[in-house]
Amino acid sequence: MISLDLRSFRYDDGAGLVDIAFTLPAGDRVIVVGASGSGKSTLAGLVAGQFDAGQGHRFVGTLTVSGERLTFDGSGSDPRIDLGAWGAHVGYVGQRPTARLSMVCATVAEEIAFGLANRGVPVERMHALVQRIAERVGLTDLLERDPRRLSGGELQRVCIAAAVVGDPGSLVLDEPFKGLDVTGRRDIEVLLADLRQGGTSILQFEPMLPSGVDSGSRVIMLVDGTTVADGLGVVEGNGWLGNGVGIEGVLPDKGSPSAWAVTKEESAVLIRGLTFSYGEDPVLSIADLDIHRGEAVAVLGPNGSGKSTLLQHLNGLLRPTTGTVGVLGQDLRGRSTGSLAATVGYLFQDTDQQLFEATALREASYGPRASGRSAKEAEQLALQALDDVGLADVLDAHPHDLCFRQRRLLALASLMATGPAIWVLDEPTVGLDLRGREVLAQLIRRHTRNGGTLVMATHEAAFAEAVCHRGLRLEGGTVAERLQY
Repeated sequence: MISLDLRSFRYDDGAGLVDIAFTLPAGDRVIVVGASGSGKSTLAGLVAGQFDAGQGHRFVGTLTVSGERLTFDGSGSDPRIDLGAWGAHVGYVGQRPTARLSMVCATVAEEIAFGLANRGVPVERMHALVQRIAERVGLTDLLERDPRRLSGGELQRVCIAAAVVGDPGSLVLDEPFKGLDVTGRRDIEVLLADLRQGGTSILQFEPMLPSGVDSGSRVIMLVDGTTVADGLGVVEGNGWLGNGVGIEGVLPDKGSPSAWAVTKEESAVLIRGLTFSYGEDPVLSIADLDIHRGEAVAVLGPNGSGKSTLLQHLNGLLRPTTGTVGVLGQDLRGRSTGSLAATVGYLFQDTDQQLFEATALREASYGPRASGRSAKEAEQLALQALDDVGLADVLDAHPHDLCFRQRRLLALASLMATGPAIWVLDEPTVGLDLRGREVLAQLIRRHTRNGGTLVMATHEAAFAEAVCHRGLRLEGGTVAERLQY
């Protein structure tokens, strides 16, 4: 059981939460929704004990977990939370799997067992718990794999397994289905339903209202760090779109067919006889693939099917074991990844890894500067790109002080400012709220309408259908189906 009575929570910069209260009894589930910047992740981290009272975090209120009630008045004498002890009662899955996992373990099994080992669970018991949870989340065949060689969706399942393996009484899940394929999502939904039957309470945070939520579900909606709706049946109410919360799976407007037709037939990407292996393990085999200028192509398929591996061949991050990859008529053999940046712009699944400058303007200016533009030209291109993605008012902000949507769009602006003809986007909608998806869809359509090319890996078939001309479905590293939208 979790109970929160929050009067205020502040960071040193003043951002935070105010007037949020709820009780989550054993076996209940509450879904907290809100646009980026609404305070969802801050609230998730607070309930999970991920804050340091008196050290830049000022919490006024009470937090009760499994019968232990802690009172905070925002002073230096507030209680300190022992995360090891707290984690035995509250399992936490954050927005980024790599931030919640140690990423130093040699195998998936060791990663799942990491928390258990720190708590001194006997080895035989630990092995049994890991095997049991691996079966329930579809990780049995991956237990001996190196976590650093997993796909984003596979890592997400490892993160969930690590949070659940110790059987905590409560779970705090910040976008738990992020990056999961259909099978992975179904496995986790079944797991969560079983855990609730056993008395586990679940607090789930989402930027979009899950499509499967019915009118009997309790939903809390956050806007600007406070509750604006809370209760059963609020799913049927109005105000979701007005507060920046969309509904999962609802298609954006595709636009007129005439504006969406491919008008240029020149080849942008040409692949012949491509194979790729990690050591002796083959992971990709693409006999032929042609993508034209002005075309948007989605790459779909289950976790681990080779989507990211294929995309990373398009800008030279990975090199074929056999076969050729060409972009805009040039064979990539012998070309460095850096020299391709002005031709092929790449957006990673975890865009936070692409942000390293001190301000948003410097971040967006870096690519043009690195490609040989003058400082003045680079700044002008950056300003235009930031305006295009809706970030013209945060030029001097540190990138990691921005909300999730803004950080992802900043990474996209950095790509755009360099001016590549080919955009390669790896799961660009993951974690995006309604506003972010709308901006992304508009930019993709403008790019292809102007003769640019898009290759996008995604699990969101609805979004792919709305913004792409066609799709490829990969299975086991090969093209299993070619789709026309």
